[in-house]
Amino acid sequence: MSEAVQRFAFDPLLAALAFAFAIAAASALIYPFDRWGAYFGNVVSPVSQKLASLEGLRGVLAFSVVMHHAYCWYYFTQTGVWTTGNSVMFARLADFGVIQFFYLSGFLFWRKLLKAGRIPMARFYLSRFVRIGPVYYCCVGAAILLGFLVTGFKLQVSPGMLMNSLLPWLLFSLGGQSAVNGADVARITCGVTWTLALEWLFYLSLPFLGWFSRKARRLIFYALTFGLLFLLSRYVRAGTGDAGSLHSASSILAEFSKFMLVGFGGGVLIAALHTKLRALFQPPMHLRNWILLGLYLAYLLIPGIADGGQVLVLVGFALVVLGADLFGLLGTRAIRLLGVISYPMYLVHGIVYYSAMRLRGGIHAVGLPTYLAETAACMAVILLLATVIHLMLERPTMKLSEAIAHQAHVPQTIAPEQSLTR
Repeated sequence: MSEAVQRFAFDPLLAALAFAFAIAAASALIYPFDRWGAYFGNVVSPVSQKLASLEGLRGVLAFSVVMHHAYCWYYFTQTGVWTTGNSVMFARLADFGVIQFFYLSGFLFWRKLLKAGRIPMARFYLSRFVRIGPVYYCCVGAAILLGFLVTGFKLQVSPGMLMNSLLPWLLFSLGGQSAVNGADVARITCGVTWTLALEWLFYLSLPFLGWFSRKARRLIFYALTFGLLFLLSRYVRAGTGDAGSLHSASSILAEFSKFMLVGFGGGVLIAALHTKLRALFQPPMHLRNWILLGLYLAYLLIPGIADGGQVLVLVGFALVVLGADLFGLLGTRAIRLLGVISYPMYLVHGIVYYSAMRLRGGIHAVGLPTYLAETAACMAVILLLATVIHLMLERPTMKLSEAIAHQAHVPQTIAPEQSLTR
C-alpha cells in the first residue's frame, strides 16, 4: 500500500469505521438504559443541553487514544517496536486526545479561579482523590494483578524492590511507571497513567496559580514563569546524564512546565479570553462546525506539523467551547455515553488489549483482517467494561466527590454553573 493511499484513504476510512463501531456499540448499551430507566437512564442525560457537546468531546478524545493504541499494538506484534508505522493520523490521535483533555482541565479550573480567586484546598484535594482514585486503583490494581499472573505469582525480585516498584503506582505514576515483579505494567496499561501524574501536579500547583488569575496581564508572567522553568529543567537534565534522582526530577519538571504552557495553558488561555472570543467571533453555527472539522482533519492528516499543529487543535477546542458540535455529532446520546465513561475507558483499554493478546496464545503477529476482528471484539469489551465500572464504581464515588466539591465551590464535573455558551 502506497503511503499516500494509507494516509488519505485507508487510515481515515479505518478511523471512521472504528468510530462508527463505537457509536453503534454505545447505542446498543443505551437501549437497556432506557428500558431500565431512572438511575441507568440518567447516565446519558446531560445536566444542560448547552454542555452536551463538551461531554461528547470527552468521548471522542478518549476513543481517539483507544484507536491509537490499537494501531500501536498491531505494529508491536509485527516488529517488536511500539509505533504506528508510517501512519500520520493514528500517530497523532493520542496527542489529539490527550492535549484536549489538558485543555479541558485548564479551562474549567481557571474559570473557577477567575471567579473565586482561590479554592479551599483541603476539600478540593479530597474531592479530587475521591473522584479519580477509586477507578484508578481498580484498573491499575487489575494491571498489576495481571502482571503477577504472567510471572506465575512467583516473586521475581526482593520484597524491598517490590515495594519500591509499587510506590509510584500508588502515587498516580508520580515518579514513573516502573515494572512490578518483573512485569511491564506500563505496557499492560499502554502507559496512559503518565497523564494523571501531570494532572495531580496541576492540582498541586493551583494554590500558587490564583495570583496569576487575578489580572489578565499577569498571564504574561504565567508564561514567563513556566517558560523559564522549562528551560532550566532542560538545562539541568542535559547536565546530569541519563540517570539519577536529579535527572528524573528535572525530566518531570520539564514535562510539567511544557504542559503548563501548551497543555493546561491552552485551556487557561481560552478561559481568560472566553468573553472576548464570544464577542469577537460570532459566525453561523454551521460555519463554526466546518472550521472545526477542517482544523481537526488538518492536524490529523498533514505531515510535518506535529508541535505547531497543536495550535490548530487549540483553536478547534475554542470553537467547541463557543458551541460548535460537529454538526450535532458531539451532542448525540451515543457520543455522550462515550464521554460519560471516558475515564474508565481510558484506563481499562490497555488491559483489555493485553489480555486479548495473552488469550490468543501470546504477543505474536497475525494477519491484518484477523487483527481487525480481534480489535473490534476488544473495543466492544472495552466499552462494556468501562460502562460497568462507571455504573458500579465511578458513579457512586462521583456523587460523594460532588458533595465535597460543592461544599468547597470547586469544579467537579461539567455542571450548570460552568455553562460555556451563556
